Amino acid sequence: MKLLSIAGALTLAFSGAAGADERWQDGREADKDRAEAWREYEKDRREAMRESEKDRREAEREYWKDRREAEREYEKDRREAMKARAKAERRWARGEHIPREYLVERYYVRDYRAYDLAPPPPGYTWVRPDPRDDEYYMVQLATGVIAQILGQ
Repeated sequence: MKLLSIAGALTLAFSGAAGADERWQDGREADKDRAEAWREYEKDRREAMRESEKDRREAEREYWKDRREAEREYEKDRREAMKARAKAERRWARGEHIPREYLVERYYVRDYRAYDLAPPPPGYTWVRPDPRDDEYYMVQLATGVIAQILGQ
């Protein structure tokens, strides 16, 4: 009986130590799992930051590309407007050719009496290139040569 109680006591003593050792093993495993989870989190965070930075750079490139295109378009429109204004302000002399774009119905003066103009001879018409001013050109329809200018 004494031997049995000694064996039981020894079993209890060593089983507790073994149980304690397993408990610490579980703690070490949990620490390893936490460390692994942290490393995984940091890796994902760095990857997300890289993606975010890549997206930001791409958006910035697109912004500057669009801005350059808009500036080119603006300059092109401005140059065209300046050319159109210079063309509109262009004055022609007798004997010169008026541009063909002014030899269309919209620029013809049909009611020449309302403007105190003499009736044009056959093959000629009165042209008013700019409605803002009072310059009238008698133009030969076939050639576009200016025969007479009134209003200068």
